[in-house]
Amino acid sequence: MGIKGVKVKFDELETAIGRFKGLEISIGRVVEEIPEEPIGPTPFPGIAELRDWDLKLLRRYRPFYMPFCDLCCLCTFGKCDLTQGKRGACGLDMAAQQSRIVLLACCIGAATHIGHARHLVEHLIEKYGRETPINIGEDAVEIDMPVTTLVTGVKPKTLGDLEMVLDYCEEQLTHLLSCCHTGMEGNNLDFESKVFHAGMIDQVGMEIADAAQISAYGFPRA
Repeated sequence: MGIKGVKVKFDELETAIGRFKGLEISIGRVVEEIPEEPIGPTPFPGIAELRDWDLKLLRRYRPFYMPFCDLCCLCTFGKCDLTQGKRGACGLDMAAQQSRIVLLACCIGAATHIGHARHLVEHLIEKYGRETPINIGEDAVEIDMPVTTLVTGVKPKTLGDLEMVLDYCEEQLTHLLSCCHTGMEGNNLDFESKVFHAGMIDQVGMEIADAAQISAYGFPRA
């Protein structure tokens, strides 16, 4: 992994090129190690990176919708009647509206788990320190956090390393929610692709919370 937010300050520094006073250097992240194996093609994927694969699955196994409501009431242009092939004021049809509702529901669930993970990690860092090691099972487990490693390409070693992954999850959640806004998306399969993305980051968030509490609180390990 690496060190996040490194800052170095010199009151006075003399080098071959000159003398500096009040010099402060800030580095976003310092990589500490070479990966044990090659990182895959899509580390920290955004919404678009896995879209082609999502659409292959969705075109082969097409979603089936059973609307629980004939109306869309999500914006001030409505209420819009979506029955019998009608479209709403923003252009959405019934299939797109149903998949948008599913995406909203998935984002709510993901936000709950990721928010819990953020609160837990911040509390544990404050109590035990950023360098507290991630320990799920010592030699009994080859990869402590397989979901996180699969999605992001990194292997968190300490509690502090989890913050970067949480930043990623929260960023993706914001993008997903923005797609639910009026007029931002109009295709039901694209909504469903984003549902897959929400489920993926939800799994990462849940794994972070589990790994953090097992490691810091000494819960039963593998």
